[in-house]
Amino acid sequence: MNKSKIYFGAGSLNQLEKLYPERGFHILRIPEISNLQMSNIHNSLQGRVLSETIYQNGMPEILYVQALQESFWQGIDHTNSVLLGVGGGSVMDVAKVLRFRPEGQAWLSKNLDTAMDGQHFFKIPLILAPTTAGTGSEVSPTATIWDFKNHHKHSFFGPQVLANDAIVDPCLCLGAPWIVSRDAAIDALSHALEAIWNRNSTSDTTRQAIEAAKIICESLPRLQGNLENLEIREKLSGAALSAGLAMGVTQTALAHALSYTETATSQKSHGQSCAYWLPYVWQLLIQSKCDSRILLAVEEAVGQQFSTPIEMYQWLVNLGFLVYPPLERDKYVEEQVGRVRLSARGRNFAGFEIDNEKNV
Repeated sequence: MNKSKIYFGAGSLNQLEKLYPERGFHILRIPEISNLQMSNIHNSLQGRVLSETIYQNGMPEILYVQALQESFWQGIDHTNSVLLGVGGGSVMDVAKVLRFRPEGQAWLSKNLDTAMDGQHFFKIPLILAPTTAGTGSEVSPTATIWDFKNHHKHSFFGPQVLANDAIVDPCLCLGAPWIVSRDAAIDALSHALEAIWNRNSTSDTTRQAIEAAKIICESLPRLQGNLENLEIREKLSGAALSAGLAMGVTQTALAHALSYTETATSQKSHGQSCAYWLPYVWQLLIQSKCDSRILLAVEEAVGQQFSTPIEMYQWLVNLGFLVYPPLERDKYVEEQVGRVRLSARGRNFAGFEIDNEKNV
């Protein structure tokens, strides 16, 4: 699979000046970016901004994104265009869709949940710049699109969805409030842990995920009273990037599979939905017959902060999350686990025994 070219570190946003110098830029961004940062972007692009769209719609909803895509491509000069997505995971996921030219009505609906690969799709270059340290969407070949009316999560994915360039500049995170920063960091921690307790893990992804989890567990509590601390922001940005790269190889597992229903019904942030399940899934892993090396890797990743799922539960509660108690058992949750264990994400979980049942 192709990889995004990554520019990392404070000030890396200035790389825009050198990228696609013969093309104009269309910007899709969140409204919260500071005037200073937007001035930096415009100065770097030296008059090459063709349009600027402010995204305020929250998590990507299928009908809204579809309409936005069709509107975006009306009159666009595709031979002279680049799309720059600046924002959190939602904005970056929307940008991944917008860069494709829709062919016919309901193009997006027809291309969800099937890999964008093996056929020709016309698209323009895409640059992604995250304003939160969390989703890893800037280096992921997947966008999550929601159907809230029917309480369903869709994936827009495949090699062609991957951005051409990722600019991870922690300066863009400085304006993010505590709750947004907290939820994003736990999303990244979820990616790291899900990459470890995953059947698709490799030595490289496990190494990346362990280091990412260590940094998040150590740095996140320090951020709460130091939101303008660039050093902490840079550590969390690097950890989220590493977790995203690991997750891009392994894909997610059981905690994410369990979180989707809650996100679709309550529209809570993805970090909140994952936080709810992390200690419980870790407890399931401990009680399973998984490879002991996976358990040791999880302990190495989080052991400096907490050594048991109960301690993780309390840590998350202290951060302000609603969390399912890891030793709790009830019929509804067991039924929920039984449903999602056969999904693609559920079957990635190393705590389940391999069987011959078909994916659903």
